Parts: sequence; C-alpha cells; structure tokens
Amino acid sequence: MSGKGGVGKTTVAVSFATHMARRGGKVLLADLDVEEPNAGLFLEKQLIDSADAVVYRPQWKEDLCILCGKCQGFCAFNAIAALPKYVIVFPELCHSCYACSELCPASALPMIPVRIGQIQQYSVNEHLVFIEGRLDIGQEIASILVRQTRDKALQEAQAAGMQWLVFDAAPGTACASREAMIKSDAVILVTEPTPFGLHDMSLAFRMVKASGKPCAIVVNKDSPGYAGIEQFAREEQVPIIARIPYNSELAQSYSVGSIPTGAFPALEDALSRIASWLLEVSTGGQP
Repeated sequence: MSGKGGVGKTTVAVSFATHMARRGGKVLLADLDVEEPNAGLFLEKQLIDSADAVVYRPQWKEDLCILCGKCQGFCAFNAIAALPKYVIVFPELCHSCYACSELCPASALPMIPVRIGQIQQYSVNEHLVFIEGRLDIGQEIASILVRQTRDKALQEAQAAGMQWLVFDAAPGTACASREAMIKSDAVILVTEPTPFGLHDMSLAFRMVKASGKPCAIVVNKDSPGYAGIEQFAREEQVPIIARIPYNSELAQSYSVGSIPTGAFPALEDALSRIASWLLEVSTGGQP
C-alpha cells in the first residue's frame, strides 16, 4: 500500500512476487488497483480464465410502485429520488446494499445484475499466477470490484496451496485501499523520501494502525538528504525493513515494462529483507 501514487507499489509487488517465485515458492499476485491495473504490463503471461464482474442494482417497476416514497428514505447514498409520480434510480451512486429492494412494501425495486468490469486470471510460470480486476469505463465505485477480485485471489490461493499471496493495492486511503488491506496478514507501506511521500504515507499508516495488522515501511527511490521518513518511523515505532536506492537504469527498465530483479543487487537485497520480515511475522515473531 501507499498514500500516494507513483512511489513504487507495483515495483515492489511485482518484484517481490517474481523474486519469491524464482526461489521456488508458489505465488499468486493480485492487482487490486482496478481503475488503473498495470502490474500485468511487467509479466509475460497466458490468459487462463476471464469472467464478468457484476453487482446488483435496483430497477424501478412502475406497475408495482405505490409511490409511497419510503425508498428514498431507506437509501443512505442518495441513489434514489422519489418524486410525486415516479421514482428515479441513480446507478452511479448505488452501493448495492439492498435496503430499498428489501424494505419496499410493494416489491417495486427488484435487484438486477449489472456488469461493472472483468476479473482475469493468468499463468506466468509454474510458480506464479496473476489475477487482475479491471473496472469498466464509466463505473463510479471501484471498491466492489476490488472486493470481488481480492476474494477470487484468496479462493485460488487456498485451492492451489499458494505460499504467498501479494496484493498490489490502489493508492490512497479510500474504500478501495481498505478492501485490499482488510483480509491481509501484514501490510507493507511503500514510500519515497520526500515530504509528499511522508505526508501521504502517514495517512495510510493511520488506517493500517487502526486495523491492528503488522506493518512495515519500504523506502523506494532512496537517496540522502531527507530524514522525515526515519523520524516518523522512530516516533511511530514502525520498522523500515528495506531501502531501494534510486537507480536510473532500473527506472528506464520500468518505463519499457521490465523489472529484471536479478540485474539489480540492491533491489534483490531489499526483496530478501521483505521476505525475512514477512516470515518473521507469519511465525509470530515481533517485527
């Protein structure tokens, strides 16, 4: 996770997944940034499954409606306007909570399936599987697809006996990021050594701290001259488990869709440190 975009979440997620797969682990990588999924750009993969993601939204049945107006009061998201002679449903605001449909005294708002995107599964190699959610253009609520993609990844990982399940979350601290975090065992916050990186990471850290999950920091594009990340880590007692130095060759490789982890010893070392911390956490050790 991170507070802001562009700090290197995908770099760390893809690099870690391929690193552990290369070491013989069974890994599933899931891109949960469903509005802008890009982890798949760095993988040579073969599509093995694709399914539409749907939600259920109310559809007004004029012939059943008694125009009581109660549905508008039931909706916490202002997705329904009850007018004197008809009811308007705003699908962009609907959170599929079923309240209006279940509580309508005339059963005039049945829930119907609506496609919001796709969930695709790929094979990368015998050790690595990749899953991504991709939100359709024009859809407003990403968190529902994040949840469905996350749960699909969990099911596949459990069925295949995966040792590692890596979630690449959306930036920020909104519902989509929370959905990516909520069923994880540990959280790695990726940041950069700048005031902007610190500010936004601190917001994400508050959300993770409230969850009670083990948390650690990885500093990407590390360079001397800014000590704000270190001060924050000391004050909050959260470990900085790895640093990935800024490297123009790595940046150039990334820009053309390649992250050759084996070619950059500093990145390889950082990934090994991340794995060590996660293994310590998984066995009950104190970070």
